[in-house]
Amino acid sequence: MREKNKETETNKDLLKCVERIALDIKSSGINKEMLLKNKQEIRKLSAFLDISEIQVLLFSTIFTINFGSCTVDLENIADYIGCSPVSVVSYLPDLDDMVEKKLLRRQVENNRRRRGGGGNLNNIDFYVNREAFEALRMGEKFTSVKIETPDVYSLMVYFEGVFQNFHQGEYTVSELHHEIVATLKRNMSLPFVKDLWKLPMETDDLTLFILICSEYIDEEDSVNLLEAIKYLYTDFSARMRVRREFLKGTHTLLKYGLVAMEEGQFKSERHVTLTDYGLELLLQDDKDLFVAKKGKKKPNDIILSTNIPEKELYFGDEVSKKLTFLTDTLTPENHASLVNRLKDAGMRTGVTVLLYGAPGTGKTESAYQMARKTGRDIKMISISETKSMWFGESEKLIKRVFDEYRRKVEKCEVPPILLFNEADGIFSTRKKIGSSSVDQTENAIQNIILQEMEDLNGILVATTNLTQNLDQAFERRFLYKICFEKPDLKSRAKIWLDKVKNLPVEHAENLAALFELSGGQIENIARKCILQQALYGTFPLFNEIQSFCNEEQMNRRVIRKIGFSYNLKEK
Repeated sequence: MREKNKETETNKDLLKCVERIALDIKSSGINKEMLLKNKQEIRKLSAFLDISEIQVLLFSTIFTINFGSCTVDLENIADYIGCSPVSVVSYLPDLDDMVEKKLLRRQVENNRRRRGGGGNLNNIDFYVNREAFEALRMGEKFTSVKIETPDVYSLMVYFEGVFQNFHQGEYTVSELHHEIVATLKRNMSLPFVKDLWKLPMETDDLTLFILICSEYIDEEDSVNLLEAIKYLYTDFSARMRVRREFLKGTHTLLKYGLVAMEEGQFKSERHVTLTDYGLELLLQDDKDLFVAKKGKKKPNDIILSTNIPEKELYFGDEVSKKLTFLTDTLTPENHASLVNRLKDAGMRTGVTVLLYGAPGTGKTESAYQMARKTGRDIKMISISETKSMWFGESEKLIKRVFDEYRRKVEKCEVPPILLFNEADGIFSTRKKIGSSSVDQTENAIQNIILQEMEDLNGILVATTNLTQNLDQAFERRFLYKICFEKPDLKSRAKIWLDKVKNLPVEHAENLAALFELSGGQIENIARKCILQQALYGTFPLFNEIQSFCNEEQMNRRVIRKIGFSYNLKEK
């Protein structure tokens, strides 16, 4: 940034001051006589550029050499002022200060090892910033831009301009890194920067993350990994290292859970996108607003407690009593007190619940109603989404599930419920050692879950139909276990009356006595009644409802293998 200096007329000879100083340095080096002779010019440039007197000498030297060379290294400076290159090393802090003020730009060459020897120690080059040159030429005050942004959006817009300058060759890789770090330090008041600074990472990893964030703000949901690596890394070996780290899942951004890998349109393409945690870090409380503004769908794995409709559930006395106790336990005030007491006793604070029993007996709906009554959102886990066709990916997916839940618990005043619905496929008995790679992967997933349940700081609920498949190690880790039997006669009658509104009481009692159906099965029949009434305008007769019940029970024929033959029998 340049501001018109009030003393423009007196500054028109600034370039001549630089020339005089540089010529005297060339002829006699830096000594007392030279400093005394150029005292007036040195002070003038020092005041104009806001740098020290020794920095004026270095700037004038680089400025002059720069006319005949694209860049100036430490050996060039040493030759010009007549000293050893090692002596010039002591001036590096002054040179770095002028880079910080953007009077100079710095270029660090890649230090590649060659056969039989190491790289050149003198691998730092400098050159005069074009804007600083123009300021001297025009006699206008030069002030380096020190951007301080009011919000993260303005910060990303600024970084977008920095990346554009880098792409156009106005920044070297080293200067790009320096600008990213310096700008972040100047904006430490922003929550994004504060939280990001808590994650120790190398500057090149930090730069890559900022690039992905700036692209997201600029309406790009993902970044082509290979293109980003080529863009930010000039050294081939560095490119290959970073690429391998991403493919192996060991890269810092993946380990911190900031980004995730996804497939591109072609097999050779890989993209990286911000995870929920990455978005929370970037957008903080504006995450949902920004996602909605971009027209993206909100994650469907979050069920808000306020969106759960109230439903009347009918159970036997024992199950009702246990569910009431559990619901009372999970109210925010009671749960907070429970957690404090467990902490004081040196015990684990996580609440783990297993709801098990026959299909359609109300396990999942009970979890929903507990969430509604206690004001807790539900983070629903789809078992299929935790299993990936890519070897090693499944473990990362399940680890990510718990990492994201842990962050939600830390941020939420009322922690949500982590719900594994129909968890048979993931909480099943572990396979024997020496089994297939698929079995080994499932064992690895289960080991992760077992450890996460031990360390849980929140509420985990799992529902399952097939308790005989449940691994004993999982069974031990559930604090509460509630068995859902099929409803008894009294409960079935209540469910019939609740689900089928036009049903007479005597018909409900008769159906309850004739058919031992679950609540889910009775709801299916209720839906058929509504559909028939909508289609034909008449409510089904009692015998038609009986027919629906027979269909719902589906007396199955089972095939049993005996030796090498099969025998059909009625079950």
